[in-house]
Amino acid sequence: MTNLVVHVDEPAKVAMAISNVQNFVAVRPTSTVVVVVNGPAITTLTTSAWDALRQALPQVEIDACHNAMASHQISKAQLPSTVTIVPAGVVRIADLQAEGYAYLRP
Repeated sequence: MTNLVVHVDEPAKVAMAISNVQNFVAVRPTSTVVVVVNGPAITTLTTSAWDALRQALPQVEIDACHNAMASHQISKAQLPSTVTIVPAGVVRIADLQAEGYAYLRP
């Protein structure tokens, strides 16, 4: 089984990232998938951009970088309750890679 961490840091890449996750889970349904959102893409978590993925694949973890939230003036209250806030997106990605997760950046 391959576990996957998807790194999304550009708003323009959100749709591609969602499609990549859907395609991956379709072939590897028992894998664990974590999407780490940081940089300017953090602003997309306050929109409906992720709604379809969160509803169709609730097992996919979506992590928000606290550093990016702070730099874009986004509070926890602005995020969906299903989003996990992590202290630093890059550290989360590095930790998951150290655990054997494959890395994908659309």
